[in-house]
Amino acid sequence: MNAFADRIIERAKKNRSRVIVGLDPNLAQFPEYLQAQLRNEPTDDMLCETVFAFNRVIIESTQDCAVAYKPQAAFYEQYGLAGVKALQLTVSFLRERGLLTIIDAKRNDIAHTAGAYAKAWIGAKHPIFNTPNLWQSDAITINGYLGVDGIDPFIKENCDAGLFILVKTSNPSSGDLQDLPLATGESVAEKMAALTHEWGLQVIGSSGYSNIGMVVGATYPEFSANLRSIAPNALILMPGIGAQGGSLDAITAASGRGGVGAYAASSRGVMYPFDAKALNGANWGDLARVEIAAAAEELRKAIQVGVDAL
Repeated sequence: MNAFADRIIERAKKNRSRVIVGLDPNLAQFPEYLQAQLRNEPTDDMLCETVFAFNRVIIESTQDCAVAYKPQAAFYEQYGLAGVKALQLTVSFLRERGLLTIIDAKRNDIAHTAGAYAKAWIGAKHPIFNTPNLWQSDAITINGYLGVDGIDPFIKENCDAGLFILVKTSNPSSGDLQDLPLATGESVAEKMAALTHEWGLQVIGSSGYSNIGMVVGATYPEFSANLRSIAPNALILMPGIGAQGGSLDAITAASGRGGVGAYAASSRGVMYPFDAKALNGANWGDLARVEIAAAAEELRKAIQVGVDAL
């Protein structure tokens, strides 16, 4: 397997895209046809089938312009075993199609526990039965605040996997901690970016970018260029585009060498561009595909304008 950094950059160039599509199922926003099916048959099997059916439509609608897909684990865990099964089916479907998956789980802990998280999400084999790991992802978001002890187990488990370290998150209260100055004069976020750069030097791909990247919210464009300069080899995952009001300028500012270093993650803006109540017939999928594909393509083009101008 090639380095994650090389694989995502190859796909970015092929699709002329910097778009990562979120897969965060919220049943209240699903097409009315699917909601009605679930009301009529409120079982775990139907719930799993409904979530996976909708994810499949999103993937099929966007695979020509997306560079990767980012399921947020919490949106599946909230639905219990049915949700977890739908996540596994989704990851397997993406893998079968040769598409990249970034599991947004924000995991980490002490080294012993971090190793278990690594086996669960990026390990190739089941730790006991040695069978294929059916929800192995290509990359994962992790919390770096435990230091290198919580990073090394992920690298040891799969040195080709991508690790996106939380540096400057997109939420409004991120500054409560991440903007605080340290005794050295740098902010907490800047220190985390420096650590990400240091950790990432051991897993540089042939592209010159590292498998260890950063999560930097597109809602804070003023931080993008600075954090990019601190970690020039890091891929940057930038959530917040769309419903959170993130700026496309943030993507351009963080693009780095070759304009391939930053990626916009959009979930609600791409997943739910339609009127859910209007999609109340068995042809819901055909109708949804048109609007989902258009939303993703509009975002791709808007970002590419900025990248091409670099």
